[in-house]
Amino acid sequence: MDKETEIAENLTIGDWLDLKARLEKDMENEGLWKEALNYFDKRFKTRYLQPIKVIENNSQVKGEGFSVVAIICSMIEALESFYQGKSYRKAAKGKPLDEQTEYYKSQPLFESFLTKREPFKGHFVNGGLAADFYENVRCAILHEAATRNGWKVNIKENILLTVNGNEKVINRVIFVQEIEKYMEQYKKEVMETKDLKDAFIRKFYSICSNA
Repeated sequence: MDKETEIAENLTIGDWLDLKARLEKDMENEGLWKEALNYFDKRFKTRYLQPIKVIENNSQVKGEGFSVVAIICSMIEALESFYQGKSYRKAAKGKPLDEQTEYYKSQPLFESFLTKREPFKGHFVNGGLAADFYENVRCAILHEAATRNGWKVNIKENILLTVNGNEKVINRVIFVQEIEKYMEQYKKEVMETKDLKDAFIRKFYSICSNA
């Protein structure tokens, strides 16, 4: 573990390990948790949200939405893994996964985020839309640079998800706005919930261990 490795903008593994030690001695310290959540903010803003803004600010509406949605899909899995405190590990013979702290398949996390977390669950909880989105947007864009099964990405509709028969349209700009709303709500929940605090520490320690 290289303590000089930056994991959240200018914050390093060494910085996190120091903060982790202080948190574990005083898990109810609000000031320390605000400091911890700053790591979360910086990591997601510099690695995901700011690059999205660069794309949007230079958009000529000629297909850039696929790049934005590819980043969003990476964010969804990462955000849900923080919520659950789980880290990806390929299953190995003779070494079963620890279901509390590890996962192997992305789809359950992806669907959990879309069907359980506000403000997304109102759009995705019914009709198998979360699984449909995972297969025909997430997997299709990441693996084939395409969408399938009637899914489209644009900025024309004024709501996150529009379903009209087989046609399903995602507004990429609203999607990003809703992700930002979710992140703010998640931080509030962490401040109030022991399980989420434990999960947060597990996740960030895993990031450091594998950096």
